[in-house]
Amino acid sequence: MSNSIEKTKPFDPMVFWVSATLTIIFVLWSILMPDNMSAAVNAVFSWTTTYWGWLYLLTAFALVIGCFVLMGKSYGNLKLGLPHEKPEFSNFSWFAMLFGSAIAAGIVFWGPAEPAYHYMSPPPYFGGEPNTPQTGANAMTYSFFHWGLSAWAIYAMLTVALGHACFTRKLPLKFSSAFYYVIGDKIHGTWGKVLDIFAVFATLGGLATTTGLVALQLSSGLKYQYGMQLGPGSTYIIIGVLTAIFTFSVYTGLEKGVKIIGDINMWVFVAVWFFILIFGPTIFLINLTTNAIGQYLIHFIPMSLFTGPGYEGNWIGSWTVFYWAWWMSWAPFVAVFIARISRGRTIRETVAATLILPSIGNFLWYGVIGGVGIKYDVTGILKEHGVESAIFAIAQHLPMSGILSIALIFLIGTFFLTSANSAAISLAMFVSGHENPGRNLRAFWGIALGAVAAVLAGTGSLKVIQTASIATAFPLMFLLLFALYGIFKGLNRYKNENNL
Repeated sequence: MSNSIEKTKPFDPMVFWVSATLTIIFVLWSILMPDNMSAAVNAVFSWTTTYWGWLYLLTAFALVIGCFVLMGKSYGNLKLGLPHEKPEFSNFSWFAMLFGSAIAAGIVFWGPAEPAYHYMSPPPYFGGEPNTPQTGANAMTYSFFHWGLSAWAIYAMLTVALGHACFTRKLPLKFSSAFYYVIGDKIHGTWGKVLDIFAVFATLGGLATTTGLVALQLSSGLKYQYGMQLGPGSTYIIIGVLTAIFTFSVYTGLEKGVKIIGDINMWVFVAVWFFILIFGPTIFLINLTTNAIGQYLIHFIPMSLFTGPGYEGNWIGSWTVFYWAWWMSWAPFVAVFIARISRGRTIRETVAATLILPSIGNFLWYGVIGGVGIKYDVTGILKEHGVESAIFAIAQHLPMSGILSIALIFLIGTFFLTSANSAAISLAMFVSGHENPGRNLRAFWGIALGAVAAVLAGTGSLKVIQTASIATAFPLMFLLLFALYGIFKGLNRYKNENNL
């Protein structure tokens, strides 16, 4: 099928109907047989992490290496686009959109929760006694590891593979285009359709994970901060409200409104960070962050390859593999979005802005927000109210906690809405191949995101929500390795064709 024929259709029938049908089947299965669904998801989680956890680790590590090679002399000066093309956005706006679309509410959820959790339950790589100064330093180091270079390399590599192929070969902005340098024109046939169907399910799983976490956190915040008992249906209410907002946004095309909210959100994000740094235990937070960065740099390679042999339980699967799978499930729609706003930029600056700068931003956020949780030891509250209460627990130890809590709830909601809006549009692009898909198609995928999130969050189990992303990301792990191979093959071919 030619590109010209594809562009006359509102969507690809095979990609849309297969994806939509399987999504509806999953939702019905979850509603009618929730215990069976949970058992199946947990079985997939156990099998994946037991037999394939090592490959998740190797894949993420290989992508980090690949990204640094891309920034080198041989490839760094090549553009995502034709040589004469210039960037569309200013550096600040470009990075603000890039950073905001990729982190969503996850950083607000896990920022205070993960360091505190590792503080009371030390990771096996470091070991040691819980709730000691050294354990606190180690806890922050592992949080940096989970939200640092490895996470962002997954996005950066796929962004370059997709952006270069689309903008130099005039391909549609679809996930399958990232594999043009591997399978060539087959991306326009059955293989391309299969790849785009994978992208749909990965995005649904990744965003549903985030939606479930956001709903649990908002519900916990309203209960913990304001004593509001919303009842067992509170999760569905919150997801319903969020789904209605971002579905309305993508249906009406209120991109400008979303962009304004995103800009405000970034300023609030920075303001909250400065407020907590200044009014919190400042010197402790600075020392902890500096120390953790040093440990991260020293231990990066062994931590990247640590599988925990001989340890009881499945700590690596529950934490590191879960994170790598979560990033992988987000990668298709994040890469499409970043590629779309990065046209005309060099590979070096694109990788640097997608790999290094966001990692530093995450280190600063975790070091301050998570550091407060360690300093004031909120582990008791985590045990009693769950990890979703962590962000509100630290607010209680700071001045103007009521205003701070409102700002945090705003951050959670707006970060999520920005990403969900991008994801719904990307899903519509995956099934249509159009940069501006029809609004009915966008709205359908907005509703689908909310439905999948609702049935996962409705289980009331954080573990089920987390493990769903691992199940959907499993095929993507192999696809990312193909993309890694393909981008270097494609760039070398492009250089030879243009005598570069």
